Amino acid sequence: MTSNENQVPEQAPTEEQASEQTPTNKVFRIVCMTFCLAVTVLFIWVWHHQAQFNDQYRKATFLMRNGDAKQAIEVYQKAIKNKRRTLFFTEEPSVYNNLGQAYLYAEEYTPAVENFKKAIEMAPDSVEGYVNLTTAYLQQNLPAEARASSLRALEIFPKTALLYYNLACAYALEGESQKAVDSLTQAVNLNPELKTFAQQEDALKRIVSELP
Repeated sequence: MTSNENQVPEQAPTEEQASEQTPTNKVFRIVCMTFCLAVTVLFIWVWHHQAQFNDQYRKATFLMRNGDAKQAIEVYQKAIKNKRRTLFFTEEPSVYNNLGQAYLYAEEYTPAVENFKKAIEMAPDSVEGYVNLTTAYLQQNLPAEARASSLRALEIFPKTALLYYNLACAYALEGESQKAVDSLTQAVNLNPELKTFAQQEDALKRIVSELP
């Protein structure tokens, strides 16, 4: 008897074994298809709301340039809602900063301050929010708050002319003439054009002549 005679021939999978494997394969395919569908729907959702945000952001900016702050506020708020719905790209500090400026233009100071603070929270390394926040305090005739905010910001951005300018305004409103002169001097040294603005600023025009 040869060794070939002792070998057991391989058997083809029975129908029962094939039927046991098929449900597993079907479940796997269903899971994969469901996952792909979910990813596609999520992508469309994010893309749609990002596109809506971009359109509304541009529209609101256009409205602001044309002096329609009230309408710009509404459109910026819609833009923010759509930005939040993008899920993964929800932070856009510039829209909060712009909304704050729209509120400031409309003389709605409390929401202006809130939005500038939000912009600072989201982008602490951007000086624009700090400058606008101190401006909002000055427009409310709150020199103490403007001074404190300017001094804090100058610790981070010591070469920002507008922060020194707003600090000078705050000191002038508080009756600190020499400190106002010193701050305005630093502002003008950094940006000579601010001297012209100071000559037209009620709080500063009396001290411009004292600049070195």
